[in-house]
Amino acid sequence: FFSPEENEVLYKVEEIGFQEQSRRRVVDVPFCHIATDAINDATDAINEKYAEMREQLKRKRHFGRAKRKKGASLLLRHANEGVVTDPTSYVTTIVEGLEFRFMAGTFFQNNPYVLPIMVQHVVEAASRPSADGTRMTHLIDCYCGSGLFCLSCASKFDVCVGIELNKKAAREATGNAKRNNITNCLFVDASAEAIFEGSDAAIVRDYPRESTVVVCDPPRKGCSEEFLEQVYEFKPQRVVYMSCDPSTQARDAKGIVENGYEIVSVQPFDLFPQTRHIECLMVFEKEKFL
Repeated sequence: FFSPEENEVLYKVEEIGFQEQSRRRVVDVPFCHIATDAINDATDAINEKYAEMREQLKRKRHFGRAKRKKGASLLLRHANEGVVTDPTSYVTTIVEGLEFRFMAGTFFQNNPYVLPIMVQHVVEAASRPSADGTRMTHLIDCYCGSGLFCLSCASKFDVCVGIELNKKAAREATGNAKRNNITNCLFVDASAEAIFEGSDAAIVRDYPRESTVVVCDPPRKGCSEEFLEQVYEFKPQRVVYMSCDPSTQARDAKGIVENGYEIVSVQPFDLFPQTRHIECLMVFEKEKFL
């Protein structure tokens, strides 16, 4: 609320929870059944802290025009350091024996129970020999974030390269390689398309196509058409595609199949039980005639 007489903004602390489907209302969630015990304990402490403030207005001096705020996001990241609420803090977590350090507010899969299983499936899908027995030797991880899949696969490959548009995440990936004494991974901060064309293309230009795997884990909108066209031109032996939106993954899969690949496996992962959100792993193998 804005009080012109006193030239100040009045804030009201209301529910802490999740936005109701198809509405702007926030549903108060005192306990989340799919969160860890540590997160629920932290939620209790936060609710207690703001219990009295929910019934009163908090005054804050404001000069100029007031902008009405409809809500804010509250971060509860459970990591080795405990439950962290500051999105700019760095945290660490262990996944399949590797330690990853990243900024708490950046993207990193947050289901500690399903994530190791999902990583195992990616590693197995990427590293298994082709139908004719050829060992996979080179890996290109597009949209690599802080290096989760690339570093997890590193022990199975001779050379790995990850590419990530977010410069901070790319630096985190490089740091995570050093943290885990992994020396066969290189990380590049650029768009996914740049690894096949542009100044960074020389890195992968001589990779043997018959033993190269492309791993991609794009945002919800899926892979860009430019990126897919470059993958078709590059012709890796295998594409391992993790998606947080099966509808855009299905759209991209149509193009991948039309360009000479066959779907050899599809595996969904329910990282957010009782919600409509899933991750889905789809593996494509180059058809023999290509």
